[in-house]
Amino acid sequence: MLALLLLFLHRHLDCVAGRLGGAPTHVVVVPSTRGKAHPHPLQDLIGDRLRLPWLAALPSPRYGSETRTFQRDWFTVQLPGQSGSIRPLILDDTWTTGSRAQSLAYALKKAGAPSVAVLVLGRHIRPEHAASQPLLKAIEDPMFDLSACAIER
Repeated sequence: MLALLLLFLHRHLDCVAGRLGGAPTHVVVVPSTRGKAHPHPLQDLIGDRLRLPWLAALPSPRYGSETRTFQRDWFTVQLPGQSGSIRPLILDDTWTTGSRAQSLAYALKKAGAPSVAVLVLGRHIRPEHAASQPLLKAIEDPMFDLSACAIER
């Protein structure tokens, strides 16, 4: 996962920065809602390799791991200093419904971040889910190409 993240950022950080309104200034991991210890394993894996300060996001105890929809109050984040100049890069280890990443992005914007970028390192697909069928059909042939930027597609 670390190699994939670093290679993606090496090739596509300028694309992300263009959409973000400048280079990311901070990084934050979508917290686990399963009551796991802090820091998140993804934060441990990355450490200081991105040379960006980490933001802490705290999940609300009102929502558990079974929650699969966007929640406005799922996460609490405090931005340091001039929040209007903070452009967070959210890292998510797995995208299932997007509800956690979207809820965290909402919390960051509510806290004052003018723009937020989400980078997902994995995708969970349930083959029996009808909405997954078009995606599964599209990836029948190997087509992963790290040189192709998802932002430009």
